[in-house]
Amino acid sequence: MDITNEIREAHKKLSQCSVKFIDYVERNPHILDRSLYKGVMAIDFKLIIPQPWPGFVDSRMRLRLEEAGKDVFRLVKAVPQRIFGNDAQKISEYLNIPPGIVERQLDGVTPEHLKGILGRGDFLFSPSGLKCLEYNVTASVGGWSIAFTEPIYLKEPIIADFLEETGAKVRNRSLVVIFFEHILEDAVTKYPDAREINVAVAIERYGEHSDKVIQKTQMDNVFRETLRRQYPHLDGNIFFGDYPQMDVVDNRLIVKGKRIHVLMEMHFGEVPFRIMEVFKAGNILLYDGPIAPLLANKLFIASLSEHKDSDLFSPEEREIIKKYIPWTRKVVPGDITYHGETLDMEQLLVSHRENMVLKPSDGLGGESVCVGRHTSGLLWKEMIKVAFRNKNWLVQEYVGSLPFLYQTGDNDCCGHDVVWGVFIFGEYYAGTFLRVLPKKKNVKGVINAHQGAEITVMFEVDE
Repeated sequence: MDITNEIREAHKKLSQCSVKFIDYVERNPHILDRSLYKGVMAIDFKLIIPQPWPGFVDSRMRLRLEEAGKDVFRLVKAVPQRIFGNDAQKISEYLNIPPGIVERQLDGVTPEHLKGILGRGDFLFSPSGLKCLEYNVTASVGGWSIAFTEPIYLKEPIIADFLEETGAKVRNRSLVVIFFEHILEDAVTKYPDAREINVAVAIERYGEHSDKVIQKTQMDNVFRETLRRQYPHLDGNIFFGDYPQMDVVDNRLIVKGKRIHVLMEMHFGEVPFRIMEVFKAGNILLYDGPIAPLLANKLFIASLSEHKDSDLFSPEEREIIKKYIPWTRKVVPGDITYHGETLDMEQLLVSHRENMVLKPSDGLGGESVCVGRHTSGLLWKEMIKVAFRNKNWLVQEYVGSLPFLYQTGDNDCCGHDVVWGVFIFGEYYAGTFLRVLPKKKNVKGVINAHQGAEITVMFEVDE
């Protein structure tokens, strides 16, 4: 058990409950035993191992996460129009993808559609505050399953005893409930005369591995409960399937004889032309659609950083960029300014390796991310060549995580690096989940499942 003053100070920033949990661990060292958390450790997160200890934040910290998530998401969604004027050719040149693909991704997008889409910002809580490393924009964004595990954590005897001893009350609301509240509000606004609201969830190769994407039964139950509670005068159904099971009749989307008002696509932005025509005619709400992979491109974070002093953004928006976005640039030949120092890009990357991270703009799950301080000089130079050659890489200033205490191994605990996954559904904050990795095991500087990161819930508590 290694609990440093630095760890205690980090937990003080989250809540008094978080500090009390450290004290609880010190007084009850037997709870380090991972085998005691039978319910949690039985959770099937597929490729990711559950972490037995949750995180605890107070309302103040929760509001900080909400503010950061909403503010950055608004700016990410504004990039295509604000910086590029929705010009597919300009966006294509910056992202190094074919203009035809960009045109399809922008097709039919309106301010109303952008306002309602779903995303998850990945933040680090650094010594200088919350910093957004990237934004994941898709209805199939990872972390949906965490909503169904919160009751399991709360039923664990150790967690339940701790909460009872401290008198802390958990205030979490299910992100799935928030999602349905969000889309039903949008649907009722768009279709005020409808007598029913029907939702279709399009899952790639449904039936083959749908269990890996979504919990069908739980989603169905939550949808019906939310509809009855919020709009008792309405009927409605939720259908799960794939695009071949959906028909278009008279420019309406039909599933099993029912008109669909809301389509949640879990195809990473892929929507058939026939269904896109229904969307563009205004006859369906779409979450998120072809715009999702465009907005998720990590170079949009670079474009925000590059324009942090630009008149394209208001003074308030420029402050948001400076507060939450680390220094980030597209890797291109030529001079670049880094904290007042102007150098050739290649020279900058070599001389400031300890402070730099290289990553592809379209990588998933930390794929190909190269952290300079965890990379040999020789390999770093090779990765620089790769970045220049591919023309779609970015360099981001290294951001370190404060140390947060979590269980590790069979019977221990230590300081962990933590990624805070902040869900934003339209203008709703929908909660946060955590990916945690022991600092002593983080040899590559990347916090993901491939490096052994675990996943856990974050509870907002009244103290």
